[in-house]
This record gives sequence, C-alpha cells and structure tokens, in this order.
Amino acid sequence: MGAPATPPPPAEATLIRLAREAAGLSAEKAAARAEISLSGSRWRQIEKGYRADMGSEVVAPHTTLAHMAWVVGVTSDRLAETGRTEAADILREMERFRATPPAPEAAPLVELEEWQQRVILGALDERPRSAQEKALLLRKLAEEIEASPPDPENGSTAPHSNTPDQGVS
Repeated sequence: MGAPATPPPPAEATLIRLAREAAGLSAEKAAARAEISLSGSRWRQIEKGYRADMGSEVVAPHTTLAHMAWVVGVTSDRLAETGRTEAADILREMERFRATPPAPEAAPLVELEEWQQRVILGALDERPRSAQEKALLLRKLAEEIEASPPDPENGSTAPHSNTPDQGVS
C-alpha cells in the first residue's frame, strides 16, 4: 500500500501557476516582485496547494492570493471565477488604487515626443521582456523619479542613479 495521493491544487493556484509560467517567471522571481513578504518556496507551496513536509493542504490567505495575482497579471474577474471572491475583491481594490491617474504635475509618457517614447520603449526591448515586465520597470523608474530631490536648475526631479554627466546605463 503506497502513500496517499497528493490532492490536486485549488483552481486559483492553477490559475496563478499558469499565469506565472506564461510570464516566464520562476516562483522566486515572482515572489520577489510581490509587495508583501513572500518567499519562492511559499509561492510554490501555494501553487501546489500542498505542503509536503507537513503533509497538509495549503490555501493562500486572501491578501496573499490577491498580491500573487497582481504580480502575474491575473485580473480580479479571472480570480473571482475560481471562487475566491474575497481575494478578488482585494485585488479589485489594488487595481483601482493603481489605476489612479498620475498627478497633473507629473509628465506622463504620452506627453513626450514620439521619438522620446521610441527611445524609452526601445531600451526596454534590448532584452526580451513581457509587456508586464516593461510596465513594472516603468513603474519602478517612475517611483524612483518621484522619490528624487528636485533638480535646482529646472525644478524637476532626476533619478537617483543618474547625474547629468553620467548618462543612462
């Protein structure tokens, strides 16, 4: 008589795994992108729906699941289809919060000239990246710029890592 069969993962775990794999992310990379504390091993446990060392089922808490879905681009509607409505509600709030338009003083990408937009997007294409990875990089750059002290010469902000004579790496 063999060991009991491992239960299949819950529907939401399968959805998260498929979206992560489609984005080309390892569990470690996906966990590192989460805005909450989450390890790669915990991410895998949640995807499997099972913790082998304890021999027990694993169900992600609502908030954790919402953050995992956000990282891999699963929408609140798709998450709700799995039956995890409370996690979907949390994700919906995350979508609303992050969909807030930028403050008027921030210069959005669309205000740049077309050649400037092409340079920025071209730089992101130097390595193969998904659209979600490009958006994440742009968000992180925007956060860095917003956190920068004002440039006394023109009143704007500049990223921490670049000074006028260094250029962009």
